[in-house]
Amino acid sequence: MTLKKKREHPRFKASQNALAASGDDPYTLMDLSAGGVGIRFYGDQPLPNRIHLDLFFLDRELTLTGIPCKKIFEARIDEGKAGQVPEWHVGLQFEEPEPEMLKTLRYFRWTED
Repeated sequence: MTLKKKREHPRFKASQNALAASGDDPYTLMDLSAGGVGIRFYGDQPLPNRIHLDLFFLDRELTLTGIPCKKIFEARIDEGKAGQVPEWHVGLQFEEPEPEMLKTLRYFRWTED
């Protein structure tokens, strides 16, 4: 029998109008929770173990900036396909999130199908 670890925070699919970035590097925001985010990007190199992330919710005209994050999961999706830039899926955990940021993230519990 296998047991699935229950997530501490429910995860929600990100809106198409939600983006993430670190410096000049843009990422697709796949999902988010009060504990972290899932992102996707294309590049030759993986992310560093720690980054500061900016989140942009374009449909709500809201930005959260400089969120310290720690990489907890990373997968190179298209490894071995000649001539293609690798696709990466990365799980980032928020480090010491401020209460106001958590309040804002709880406000953005939505899904779009």
